[in-house]
Amino acid sequence: MILRNCNWRAAAPVKGVIDPLTVQLDDGRLFGLVGLEIPDFNPYNPGPITQTAIRVLNDLLVGMDVNIYQQGKKKDAGLKNRMGHHLAHLEKRENGAWVQGVLLSLGLARVKTERRNTEMTDQMLALEAKARSQKIGLWALPEYQILMPAETAGKDGQFAIVEGKVISTAMKQNRVYINFGDNWKDDFTITIAPEYRTNFFKTKLDPLQLNGKTIRVRGWVTEYNGPVIEIDHPERIEVLKN
Repeated sequence: MILRNCNWRAAAPVKGVIDPLTVQLDDGRLFGLVGLEIPDFNPYNPGPITQTAIRVLNDLLVGMDVNIYQQGKKKDAGLKNRMGHHLAHLEKRENGAWVQGVLLSLGLARVKTERRNTEMTDQMLALEAKARSQKIGLWALPEYQILMPAETAGKDGQFAIVEGKVISTAMKQNRVYINFGDNWKDDFTITIAPEYRTNFFKTKLDPLQLNGKTIRVRGWVTEYNGPVIEIDHPERIEVLKN
């Protein structure tokens, strides 16, 4: 696997698996698997998907050397999370197995990019889509299916993937609104805060030009005049063919 837009940092042996998104190296450093979300991950009450992912990581990595890849466009930006864990894509040195790719292919994770870590998005989305089409792992379970906009009601606080046709777009006080219904006080909406607009306009994705297009968006659902997902980088949106 060619880890595009990533910088190779080092190779090191894995000592153990802390949780389905974190491994510990022999030198004590903790590395988070960037770009992934596991829907039933609860450190106090791990669900079956989490437990399976941990078993897979144990079998795949413990005692083995891994290559560490990080985006690192700016010094320290996106290289650690708020707990001080390093963030990276990991590759098993022995056979080149991309760890994120393994979990996505087995239906044990969903794609969840972050604003400072967007590398390998297209490749991860492709593997997720293949597992979803084959109903592998979490994609065989009804509670983790892609939602229609109307199905986001009552999902406050949950990570969701939502797919639907954009009814209208607007900008008010420099905030972008992408609406999926005629009643903005009740219907599902995507918002982009003013400070993140440039992340979109630097790319070919102009959110104000999405009117009439079918898109897929992922993020945390909140409630404010109906269900809302606020996004801060364009990789959270997929424009689908109508």
